[in-house]
Amino acid sequence: MLRSLKGISIMTLVGLFLLFCASAPSWAVNGQPIGSISAIEGEVYLSHKGDTAAFEAILGDSIYLYDHIQTEKRSRVQILFQDESLLNLAEDTYIQITEHIYSPAENRRSSVFRLLMGRARAIVGRYFRGAGSRFKVSTPTAIIGVRGTHFVVDATLSDETTVVCIDSSPDLVVRNIQEEIPGEVTLTAGQMTRVLEGMPPALPTAAPDDLMMRLLMDTRVMLPAFQGGAADLMGLSGREADASALGGMEGGNMPPIPEAPDQPLFQPIPPSLPLPPPPPPE
Repeated sequence: MLRSLKGISIMTLVGLFLLFCASAPSWAVNGQPIGSISAIEGEVYLSHKGDTAAFEAILGDSIYLYDHIQTEKRSRVQILFQDESLLNLAEDTYIQITEHIYSPAENRRSSVFRLLMGRARAIVGRYFRGAGSRFKVSTPTAIIGVRGTHFVVDATLSDETTVVCIDSSPDLVVRNIQEEIPGEVTLTAGQMTRVLEGMPPALPTAAPDDLMMRLLMDTRVMLPAFQGGAADLMGLSGREADASALGGMEGGNMPPIPEAPDQPLFQPIPPSLPLPPPPPPE
């Protein structure tokens, strides 16, 4: 009788194990998380490598390499990465993480994003001297490469990209995504450029205050002031953290960024996985 019960127990465990393997969540095939959702407003959808459908994200969800993130109308999200970089997405934005290498021991960080549509704001408060270190955002018309800065990218138009540098030290370089189109520009704090399809980037000009404020507000994500989340992770209260994310426009200050190493910002973008269709509207 005991042997029979043991047999049933073993068979049950084997069955449960096989069931678990068959239904293992995507994090089981995606390695370790590279960041997490630190603030969220409205409806935001997330899909991991291997997922057959996107799911609605919540505060604290882990982020992995090759993830796709999409925000709906009146929805925004903030992602805090391992290297302490922040990425804010405005409403109606669709982005994919195509590369993320973080190796503090080698003083190396390489992050590459594909902004398919919408607006994104990045705060890259640290730089890394290791070979191949970079932080890059590509859009349908442009590539933005930085080493450490605070900037906004607007790709709401499929044939035009607007880049505004909020705080720059030491540089932010923009060029057309088509390598055969020559020319690149370097933006400093308060400057902007536009990149049209098939054209080199426009010469830097001073960004109008109303445009800069609108982009900042569009990409602002209210942090949970009275609960956990990015406010606790950053060691600030919710209101202070949100002010800091505005790069000093509401009293916050960006940390100083040391002089960057003399390394090329632009390197070939690795091929990425096919993008799944956006989640159907309910």
